[in-house]
Amino acid sequence: MKLDNILAIADRDDPRQLAVRAALELLPAAMGRLRVVGFVHEHAAAEPGVLSATAAAVLQRALLADKRRWLKRCVAGLLPGGERSRIDAVWAADLVDWIVEAVPRDGIDLVVKAGHRSENLFYTPTDWQLLRRCPVPVLIAGSGPLGKSRRILAAIDAGSTDPVQIALNRKVLAAAVQLGEVLDARVHAAYVVAVSTVAKDLDLIDIAALERRTRAKLAVPLAALAGEHGIPAENVVFQAGPPDRVLPSIAARLKADIVIMGTVGRTGAAGKLLGNTAEQVLHRLHTSLLAVRPG
Repeated sequence: MKLDNILAIADRDDPRQLAVRAALELLPAAMGRLRVVGFVHEHAAAEPGVLSATAAAVLQRALLADKRRWLKRCVAGLLPGGERSRIDAVWAADLVDWIVEAVPRDGIDLVVKAGHRSENLFYTPTDWQLLRRCPVPVLIAGSGPLGKSRRILAAIDAGSTDPVQIALNRKVLAAAVQLGEVLDARVHAAYVVAVSTVAKDLDLIDIAALERRTRAKLAVPLAALAGEHGIPAENVVFQAGPPDRVLPSIAARLKADIVIMGTVGRTGAAGKLLGNTAEQVLHRLHTSLLAVRPG
């Protein structure tokens, strides 16, 4: 995973600017570049018949100027000097659409955004859309520093035989090791044996027995996979249960600063109703989440 060119989303509602601070923790000390963007849009300026073209242009210029003033006042002081950083006010009706276009155009390696856990059945927030559509890794920054506890949790699907998932497992582990080096953090790996919430709540499955069988079957190959990335066997966790509950629980127990997961974007009705595991985990996770995609 490259970290040479990072895009952070400034949030006017976040006085701590968590995304910017997280991006700075990951920015290579000598040569990385950070671009901080503040988005602005006004429906009235784009809706036909509401304002004249002249009035709409005046409104757009005024809103962009206000955003630039805010960025200079609240964000610029956090950034390294010289050509290593820049701030931009961007007019965009859809933040995710703009990012998806900007990533390949501007050679962005990583997108960082503060988390807003507000999803429900009828509203898919920007965080979910970024996880589904962004072509590069996305870090949804939590409330704490990335290097506070110096622990990173990499979540993998060790039971899959799908070549795409196997490659994604290695990509997740490689990203975890890389961030471990950047943040001087210890890396842990977790495999959650998926059990539905209904099955668990109805006590239809012997969870302890399932964990024992899975450990007996996968402990050796998973330890070998972790060992390929320098992760000791004692740092590998097996646990059965609903992944969206279990992974946040493991992260809390380890006091992990970052959880790293693979994600494959779902769209349409399936995405609306089911989401991805990473999206479901994000709802309960209080720490930062780094999502990486296949390929």
